[in-house]
Amino acid sequence: MFGKEYILLLLKYYLSLSLTGFATMMFGSLGDSVAKLCGDLEASGIRIYPRAYGSLVLFATFVTAIVSVVLSSVFVVSYTLLSINLGFGEIYVIPLLLMSLPAIVFLIGISWPRMKISGIQSSLSAEVPYAAAYTAVMSTGGISPYVSIMRLSRVPLLPTFSKTAKLLDLMVRGLGYDPVTALEECGKKLPSKEFRELLLGYASTLKTGGDVVHYLLRRTELLFQERLETLKMIGGRLGQMMEVYIVVAILLLLGIYTIYAVQLALSQVVAASGGLFENPMVFALFSYVFLPFFSVVFLWLIDVLQPKYPMEDNSPYVVFAATATPLLLILLPGFFLSFLRFTTIPGPDFSLLAAIPPFNILNAFIDSIEKYFELGDGYDASIGLILALIFATIPAVIYRAYINIREKGMDSGFANFLRDLVEIRKSGLSPEKCIINLSERNYGNLSRHVKTMATQISWGVGHAQIYRTFSKRVRSWLTKISMFLLLDAIEVGGGTPETLETLAQFNESIILMEKEKRSELRPLLLIPYIGTGVLVIVVVALLTFFRAALQMAGKLMNLPDMIKMMLPPIVLHVYLMGLVGGKIAYGETSSGFLHAVLLLIFMLVIIVLAPVYSFGVIPTGGAVIG
Repeated sequence: MFGKEYILLLLKYYLSLSLTGFATMMFGSLGDSVAKLCGDLEASGIRIYPRAYGSLVLFATFVTAIVSVVLSSVFVVSYTLLSINLGFGEIYVIPLLLMSLPAIVFLIGISWPRMKISGIQSSLSAEVPYAAAYTAVMSTGGISPYVSIMRLSRVPLLPTFSKTAKLLDLMVRGLGYDPVTALEECGKKLPSKEFRELLLGYASTLKTGGDVVHYLLRRTELLFQERLETLKMIGGRLGQMMEVYIVVAILLLLGIYTIYAVQLALSQVVAASGGLFENPMVFALFSYVFLPFFSVVFLWLIDVLQPKYPMEDNSPYVVFAATATPLLLILLPGFFLSFLRFTTIPGPDFSLLAAIPPFNILNAFIDSIEKYFELGDGYDASIGLILALIFATIPAVIYRAYINIREKGMDSGFANFLRDLVEIRKSGLSPEKCIINLSERNYGNLSRHVKTMATQISWGVGHAQIYRTFSKRVRSWLTKISMFLLLDAIEVGGGTPETLETLAQFNESIILMEKEKRSELRPLLLIPYIGTGVLVIVVVALLTFFRAALQMAGKLMNLPDMIKMMLPPIVLHVYLMGLVGGKIAYGETSSGFLHAVLLLIFMLVIIVLAPVYSFGVIPTGGAVIG
C-alpha cells in the first residue's frame, strides 16, 4: 500500500513539474557545464537560470537522439535509403542526416544565447546614434538624458533601445537605484560598445561637473561618423561576399553539372560507369535542395552583416505570400510538373496532369511556345517554370514599385524641409508658424504630409496626434524617426534655432550615409546577370556538345531527358540569385523581386536563342555552332 501511495505521489510530483523543472531534475549539475558554453544569458535577454537552460539543451538533444534512432531504424528496415557512391563505398544519406540531428540541436542550443547577444549588439549599434541624437536635442531644450531615455521607452521606432529603457526604469523605480548609477550599471551589462561608452561617459561627465550638453552633442557626432565608417567597411565586405556567392553558385554548379553530364554520356558507352551521381536522386538532392538552401543561408548571412534600420516594412512579403502561393498552386502543375516524364533517366512521372483540366490548357500553352520558337523537346519544363515564377512574382513586384513611387525622395525631401525650417526659424518665427509657411513649398512626396501637418497645427491638434497621423501615412523609418525627433523637440520647448540646426545636421549626415551606401552597392547588381548568362549558355552548350560527340561515336543520348533534369534547377537558382542581388544592393529582399523577374526573362531569352549556340553534328563528323 505504501508502495502505491509513493508511486502516485511521485507521479503527481512529476506531472506538476514544468518542462524546465523536469529537465533540470534529470540532468542537474550537467546543466551547469553546458551553461558555461552558452555565454552570458543575462546579456542575451534569456531570463532563465543557467543550470535550467543547460538542462533544457541537454533534454532537447536527448529527445532528438531518441527520435533520430527510431526514424533511422524505420528507414533501414524499409530500405528507403538515398545512397551516394563515393567509389570506396556507399553512404546512406537519410540515416546520416537523421543521426546528425542531435549534434545540430545541441550546437544550436549552446549557440542561441551568443546569437541573441550578437543580434542585440547589432540592433543597438543601429539604434544608438538616433537615440543619442534625440537625447542631445532634448538636452538643448533642458530635458535630462534619463528623462529622454524614459520617453524613448514608449517609442516603437527603436524596439531594442525601448526594451533597454524599460530595464533602466525597472532598476530606478523597482530596485531603488539612482538614475546615474542605473545608467552606469545598465551600460556595463549591455553588449553594445557604443551604448556603453555613451552612458558611462555621460555619468562620468555629470559626476565631474562637465558640460553635459556639449558632451552629448559631440558624442552623437562621433557616433554618426563611426556609423558612416562602418557602412563603408561593410560595403566592401558585401562586395567580397557577392564574389564568394558567385564562385559557389556558378563555378560549383558548373562543375557538378559537368561531372553529371560526363557520367550520363559515359553511361551510354559503358554499361555501368558508377560515380558520385550514379543515383539521379543524388543529383536532384544537390540541385533542388542544396543549391536553394545555400542561397537562403547566404540571404541570412547578408541580413546579419548588412546595416539596416530597426524596423522594416513587411507588407511586400505579405503580398507575395498571399498572391504567389495560390498562383503557383495553379500554374506549377500545368506549366512545369506535367512535362516531367523521363524515358532513359529514373525520375518522377507527372505526365497525367496534362490530361486534367485546367492543367491541359496550361500544358498546351507551353507546347505552343516551344513549337513556335522551334526549340526541340526538353525545354518545355524550364520555360513553364520560368513563366510560373514570373506570373507568381509580378503582383509583389507591382506592389513594391507602388511603394517605391510613393516613398521616392521622402528622406531627401525631409532633409530639405528641415534645413528650410532651420533658416526660417532664425528669423524669429515659432516652429509651428515655420511649418505652416513651409507647407506651400514643394518637397516631392513629402509635400502632402507637410500640408496635413500645417492644417492640424492651425486647428490646434497636439504634437503627439500629428505624429501618429504622419507615421500612419509614411513608411520610411528614417523619415518617421526624424519627424519624431522634430515634433518631440518642439513639444518640450527645444525648438530653438540651435536645436533645429543640430537636428538638421544629424539628418543630413544620415542622408549622406545612405547615398554613399547605395552608390557603393548598386554596381553589384550586374554580377547576377552576368552569372545567369554564363550559366545557362554553358549548360546548354555542354549538353548539346555531348550529344554531338556521342552521335559521332555512333551512340545516342536522350537530350530532352538531360535538359529536363538539369535546366529547371537552374531556373530556381537564377530566381534566388535575383533575390540575393536585391538584398545586397538595396538592403531588402523584397527589392530583389524585380531583379528575380528580370533575370528569369533574361534566362528565357537565352533559352529561346539556344539553337544559335547549340552544337550540332554534320555528316562529316565535325561540329558546327548553329
